[in-house]
Amino acid sequence: MATKVNKVSKYVVPALIAGIMLTASGCSGGGGEQGKSGGGATAEGGSQPVKRSEPVELVIHTNNGGTPESFDANYGNRIRQKFPDYKITYIQSKAGSTLQDLLATGQRVDILFQTDSYYFELAQGSKLEFDMTDLAKKHGVDLNAFEPRIIEGLKASGGGKLYALPVSNMIQVMYYNKSIFDKFGVPYPKDGMNWDEVQELGKKLDREDGGVSYIGFTASPAHILGNNQYSIPYVDAKTDKPTFLDSTWNKLFETYLLTPGKTEGYQKFVTGKKKLPYRLEFTDTPMLGMFVFNSSFPFSIPNINDINWDLVALPTFKEKPKVGSQSMPVVFGMTSMAKDKDEAMEVIKYLGSEEFQMPEAKKGNMPVLTSAAVRKAFAQDTPFKDKNWGALYYNEIAPSVPKNPYLLSVEKVLTPYVQQVIEGKKDVNTALREAQEQAEKTIADAKLKNK
Repeated sequence: MATKVNKVSKYVVPALIAGIMLTASGCSGGGGEQGKSGGGATAEGGSQPVKRSEPVELVIHTNNGGTPESFDANYGNRIRQKFPDYKITYIQSKAGSTLQDLLATGQRVDILFQTDSYYFELAQGSKLEFDMTDLAKKHGVDLNAFEPRIIEGLKASGGGKLYALPVSNMIQVMYYNKSIFDKFGVPYPKDGMNWDEVQELGKKLDREDGGVSYIGFTASPAHILGNNQYSIPYVDAKTDKPTFLDSTWNKLFETYLLTPGKTEGYQKFVTGKKKLPYRLEFTDTPMLGMFVFNSSFPFSIPNINDINWDLVALPTFKEKPKVGSQSMPVVFGMTSMAKDKDEAMEVIKYLGSEEFQMPEAKKGNMPVLTSAAVRKAFAQDTPFKDKNWGALYYNEIAPSVPKNPYLLSVEKVLTPYVQQVIEGKKDVNTALREAQEQAEKTIADAKLKNK
């Protein structure tokens, strides 16, 4: 087993790590709009900025708690190799060095990074957001080279301004355990299925055999709801009001959670374990036939190859054919207090270039570019190169909802209601109504606290 852990752990995807760690907030910081030196772009997306008489130091921070070693492995080593004249300083978020702590002591932070949901809370919550539109144009950043839905989403979250650029991406896909399908003689799922078809497939796997209660299907509630195919947000970005009274939520709950949760095996698990089936039920105690989760999932689980698995595109709604989930990109953005903005722009540009993206794609980091060559290279340097990675691009990415500063707080309000509904303790209408009321109070309290 140790061999497998060592073999796979080097493919851990920074996007998954960034998306599940704790957030931090801070206080305000200020800075000028222009950098102090110029930089020239090359066709490969890298650059050779004009050398300066004074050294350039770029201070980089995220609130995901990642260690300096993980930062260097994922970003730092390659940035330093590309820009040997720059001093790249990464400050880990921990007690005494959260963003709030750093700003309180006068520590400058030049670049922030996180998944997009966390990024806007991090940057805007500390009033450090900076519109990179002009600098991106000046440095020859080709926004058309990126997956358009990601750029559209970032601009929507920034009110039309470009506060960050994507570096890696995640979407929702459906994994399946081939051995369970083979055991019961059920055909494998395939790309292009709709939710009704998957639910019928799941029922065929829901049975007791050899003392094991098999479950046909489940999804990660937070990920599938938060990145839903109808692109309805938890919070309306214009009004700061929760949206749970919208009937779309009833449909999403019914499709993603309630219908698969009605099967005998699912109910037996939930009532016995007092939790929903999740990742461990797919990998460690294999009893789960199909599991919807992040596209980065296999590269962060050392024992994934203990089961015979593959993946297909996220099932779709009949009225929304070929529309998959929203994206969950890791983004890098310059702060308003950045000292050397041109140099910071060159680093961010490099991280989104094909030069950086190609080897990352080969390691299993979903690229943010539309380049066919980069997409084709996905996972080719991993033990999983022969899996159905075309599933990542089978559907269109759903439009991203504008990220609201209260999004994550409201998500925490909704999460407990999911299990209550599946256990039958509350009907979905009552749960959504109570979630709406609680979320409204959460937002009101947050606004009062920030006055």
